[in-house]
Amino acid sequence: MVNDDKERRLRDQLARLTGPARVRPLMELSQILADRYWRIGPGQASGQPALDDAIACLVEAHGMFGPGDPLRAQIAAQSGWLLSARHVAHGGPNEDREQAIELLEEAVAAVGLPPVFPVIARFALGQLYVAGLSRGLATGNLAGRLSGAPADPATLAEAERAVECFREVVNADQLGVEVAEATKVMLELAEAMRDFYRAPKRGAPFDLGPMMRLMTTMQEMQQRMEGGVTAGLPIPSLFDLSTQATGDPLDRPVAVVTVPDGAEQASVPTPRPAATPPDPATLRRALRERLGGDELNAALAALLRPGAPAPRVGLVDDLVGLASSVVHAAGVAATAQDQITLAVALYLRGRDDADDGWGDTDDDVRSAAAHLLAATDALPTDPFGVVPLAVDLAGLLDERHPAGRLGETLRASFAPVAAALHGVRVAALGWPRADGLMLLHTETGRFDRVPPERALPDRLAVVGGPLPDDDQVVVSAVTSARQAAELARRVPMRVTEAPVLVSDPRGDRGPAEVERLRRLYPRSIVLGRVGSGADGAGTPDDVLAHLDASMLHLDCDVDADGALALAGPAALTPAAITGRAGRAGAEGGLAVLPSVGAQSAPLADALLTAGFTAVVDWVRPIPRPVATLMLTLLHTELVRGGLRPAAAVRAVGRRLRAPGRIAPTLLPATLAGRTDLDLTDPAYRTAMVLRGL
Repeated sequence: MVNDDKERRLRDQLARLTGPARVRPLMELSQILADRYWRIGPGQASGQPALDDAIACLVEAHGMFGPGDPLRAQIAAQSGWLLSARHVAHGGPNEDREQAIELLEEAVAAVGLPPVFPVIARFALGQLYVAGLSRGLATGNLAGRLSGAPADPATLAEAERAVECFREVVNADQLGVEVAEATKVMLELAEAMRDFYRAPKRGAPFDLGPMMRLMTTMQEMQQRMEGGVTAGLPIPSLFDLSTQATGDPLDRPVAVVTVPDGAEQASVPTPRPAATPPDPATLRRALRERLGGDELNAALAALLRPGAPAPRVGLVDDLVGLASSVVHAAGVAATAQDQITLAVALYLRGRDDADDGWGDTDDDVRSAAAHLLAATDALPTDPFGVVPLAVDLAGLLDERHPAGRLGETLRASFAPVAAALHGVRVAALGWPRADGLMLLHTETGRFDRVPPERALPDRLAVVGGPLPDDDQVVVSAVTSARQAAELARRVPMRVTEAPVLVSDPRGDRGPAEVERLRRLYPRSIVLGRVGSGADGAGTPDDVLAHLDASMLHLDCDVDADGALALAGPAALTPAAITGRAGRAGAEGGLAVLPSVGAQSAPLADALLTAGFTAVVDWVRPIPRPVATLMLTLLHTELVRGGLRPAAAVRAVGRRLRAPGRIAPTLLPATLAGRTDLDLTDPAYRTAMVLRGL
């Protein structure tokens, strides 16, 4: 089986690795082992070796992260949950209970976890506290209380904490009907235990009432037992978090579509999902293919659009099956895109239910809301353009159930982004849609759908692309809302403060305009083959040493992987740049890339990561004489016009709309006699873009 082979590979890797390098294989191995345990069934002796190994992997991985790290908190929730399962379902030692409580309390105290993690952790905590209290009753606490002895304060505190945990789980209402009912039963038991251990009022006789209520409640619990480990107290897998958040969509009538690996043989059908989950990337491809190969978010948005034709027969059930399988297979690595895709599929399946409330007949809509909430915290970091889809879905869910206030929750997750951008006078952050743009207005923090015919704000940052061709708007590109907020907190340097010019370091670029740039930047450091006056050859070390430049102009080739072709000859990769911090503190400069097209995008991202606030880049290559003119115009606007980078890029596009107004002194010699180049061609003026702010 594929998972058996993967397990062997992971164990071989771990045998060779030490330190933090072990984290990823430990996590992958723990997921395989935990999945095996849940398939065998909680409490089954044959599954305990897999459970033991999964716990060992997670406990080791947990120890490699420092306090406050979000991944440490997620691993704490996972390992605590599995330790709880071993203690409750297999009669594990009390050390398991104590360690599980410590880990789960760490998880519920963490900030920024997906909402379902602390809910499930509280469910497990309540079980562990009740298990300890029950064991105490059997070992003397009951007799002690009957003799009038006061309860140990620590015991009473555990009873109070169990009540608190179960009550919070009930109030969260995220774990589906089955677990919700079980939680209510456990809450009744915890409350009965708390009342039993509470001290009577001073001078009052011992009251048998709490003891009788406790005995009655425990008898009712016993009647629920059905000969197995639990009675309606399911011990679900934390690796299937969507299952716990919403009730498992795969347990409802649906065609579960799996995409088998080419080397995998057919397995014996089981009532649960496939024993060996396919690779999430394979499932994501299958999901897109099921939608006709269209761009995923655009295809899903079209299905949500009011008045859209009914989906093809079987399509929605297939989408639910595939999207559920993606989330299950990805586990804790499920992305916001994965969660929102599943949420949309569930909403589509549930929107025609007869009951518009939150009752049992509306489970799909409740599940959709839970998956949307699970994705909320990660949406500001999403680079795939799923935010407009999430906003649309939140609006539809709020129409169905206004008390959910999902739109308000979504806006709250973007509030820090809006505030940061508003502080640097960026009026809106946008995401492209098939019918225009989805805007986050930074002054109000509200989302807005803007059709193509409507005017845009005067300063706009767009996640992804393409950028609007509108010379009334100053626009730049960012990879995510989170990146935009981070860049907004950096202070842009004056380009003339500490400029660096890298010009033709290998001597193969032909005539350059370096002397013109030197006149614009008289304090510049020049690297490369420029005749006399060079400050360095332009090696990778030279460039790395000047990542603190106020303006870094790069006139050199870029290979297909985004690496700079520098003197040596040697290449400077994006990864090497990312690993080197630029200027210390909150300041950042501007980088200007050569016109090589889309292959420079990784280089632009690396420079932004290294500390620059903005990068002038190109979405397509254009003839070198035209690019030289555009760069000359750019630097002139930056230095003599005093414009910010985004405004300078817009000014270049405006100049090309009326090339007759360009001063002859700015025209490069290489343009002389080139009648084949039409400077008004939109492909030229839209080629130059600004990445960052």
